This record gives sequence, C-alpha cells and structure tokens, in this order.
Amino acid sequence: MWLTLVSMILMAAVFPVSAFSAAPVGNVLSKSQFKELQHNAHLAAQKYVNVASQNGFESWKSASITYQFPLFDFEDEITAFLFNITNAAGAAGYVVVSADDAPVVIESAREGVSPYATVEKNEKALYVGPTQYFIKKKDDTYYDIREHVSKNRKSLKSNGSLNGSKKVPETGLDGAEVGLLSAPALGINSVVSYSSKIISTVPDFSWRKGCSPTSFSNIIWYYRYSQGYTNLLQSTTTSDTLIDVLASSTYMNTDSSGATDWNNRVNGMKKFWSDRGYTVSVTRNSASFTDHKTEINANRPDIINVVGDATYTNHDMTGVGFEEYQESTENFKWYRYVIVHDTWNSTPKDVYIYLPQLSWNETVKVKP
Repeated sequence: MWLTLVSMILMAAVFPVSAFSAAPVGNVLSKSQFKELQHNAHLAAQKYVNVASQNGFESWKSASITYQFPLFDFEDEITAFLFNITNAAGAAGYVVVSADDAPVVIESAREGVSPYATVEKNEKALYVGPTQYFIKKKDDTYYDIREHVSKNRKSLKSNGSLNGSKKVPETGLDGAEVGLLSAPALGINSVVSYSSKIISTVPDFSWRKGCSPTSFSNIIWYYRYSQGYTNLLQSTTTSDTLIDVLASSTYMNTDSSGATDWNNRVNGMKKFWSDRGYTVSVTRNSASFTDHKTEINANRPDIINVVGDATYTNHDMTGVGFEEYQESTENFKWYRYVIVHDTWNSTPKDVYIYLPQLSWNETVKVKP
C-alpha cells in the first residue's frame, strides 16, 4: 500500500489544531467545554450540509444530522466529531468535523454510512487524519478499519497527520439528533463562487496488491469503458485481474507488502498503455489544487498521493473531483475539497477531504 521512499522529507500539510479558548483543568476539558465544542461542530456540520444542498446536491435537502461520538488520536485526545446524515431514503453519508475553536468539516461522504458503523460500547473511535480510521479495543489493541486487522501500537508507522491536544470528560458525551437550521441562520446566502465536479464513471476498486496498482486501475478502467480506449482491456478482464497484472513485475513491480517504487508506478502505467497500442503521458507533479481542477474539468482523473499515513506511511488515491466555495462572512475564506476514491471498502465511493488537512505530496497526471 505505501510507496517506497528514497530520501524524502514529509511535508507539513496539516494545519495544527487550535488551542481551546477556555482553559481546561490540566489536559482534560470540562463537560461544559466539551459540550461547547460539540455544539459548534454540529453547527459547522449543519452549515456544510446546507451549502451542499443549496448548490445542487438534492439528497441532502431536508436531511437530518445525528451526532455519533467524538474521535480521538492514539493518545486518547480528541481530534474530531462524527455526524451521520440521513434522509427519507435512509443513510446519506457522514461528516467529520474538527474539534477546535473554528470547527470545519475535514472529511465527508454523501452516500452510505461512516467507516465507524461497527464501533461498540466501551470502544474508542480513532481518527488520526483523513481516511485513517481505527478502533481502540477494550484490550488496548488497535483495529485498523481499512485493513480489517488488529495491531499493537508499536506496529503503526506514524501518529497520523491529525493530533488532538485535550482529553474529554468520561461522561456526558451523548448527543441527540438535530434537524437542519434554516439557511439564513447558517449564512447560506453568504456563500459565493461555488463550484464542484465529479467524474462519476471512474470506478472505486477495493485495495488489492497495493494502493498504486489499485488506484491506477481505476483510471485504466475509466478510459476503457467511458472514453473508448477499447484495446486497453478485453471485455472478459475482471478488475482483480487488471490490478494483479498492473502490480506484476512486468509493469509496476509492486512487492509482497504492497509497496510500489515512485517511478515504477509511472513507468509501469506507460508500458501498460504502450503494450496495447496507445501513447500516454504519465507525469509526477507538485501538489496543486488548481492543476487538479484543470484535470477534472478536462475529464481526466488523476492520482493524489499523500504521506504520513499511520499504517502505510504513503498512499495513492484516485482523484475524481473537487468542491470549492467562498464564505463572504469569514473574510472571503475559501473552502476547498479534493474528492477521491481512496481504495478502502469501508468508505463510500466518493470521499471529500478538506484541503488544509490533506497531507498531499504529489499528483500523477495521466493524459492519453
């Protein structure tokens, strides 16, 4: 899953969690401080749902937001709050909101249930960065929701990209369902310059052999079945076979642990296309939201590479869309989200990640 690194310094792409305004006793929030954080996070979730629903996302109109529970880091300090979204048809996604004085939705999905649906009583849900989901079990082992295996703390490669700064009280953590506030109360009329796009026909294959062959296979499948590059795959080829072939020594040379060399994934993708009679440009580029938008608007999915993953260190995802808008009541602050297929079967198809929380290392562009 992770990519092999050769002499690389991890970029600090995550904004630190801000200090709480009311001084806690020691490192523990009071119940009232916790409730205030929870309430403000709920407002941020409601506002985000209203922004989406008022700008073309019909499934979130008249939706309800249900507070689930706080999310923690490996030190049992709070990082975020989880809210489930439901509409008349049932589960309609989830939002993760940062646990700080200026809460913002840092990850969301607009269909299905959250990765934490299996958390049981007396277990802790851990969230140490976008798409990094764990459960702290009663025996103090860490269940990696993405890999579906339990691990001890020492086996994890990092603390993740998102850290808390305060512990929460042991009681008083329950929440209740709250309907959407009215649009004017949430400042919906102050949103300007909204734009969003998803390339809806890109598949979302589950992790197999490694994140790179899986994510690049999403792109190959898209060009074969949505863009007319019929020689890329035979009609009988399955997604598993495609991923296995791309991971093989003939192409990306992904090792048994799922690691793929930075350049092998590029050269392997080029060779795969060339062997089937096509010329394709595959290039590694600096992380850029503007460039990502250009690719998506040209109907070209790309590869979003992130670093600092707690389990894999480095991870490739398929970039399939973006969302951005400007908030005039917040000094014209921009909210920008990258939409990815993250290779995890524990998440819905399209995952929205808030740009400042994305440990974005590089983009790989694929241009036939």
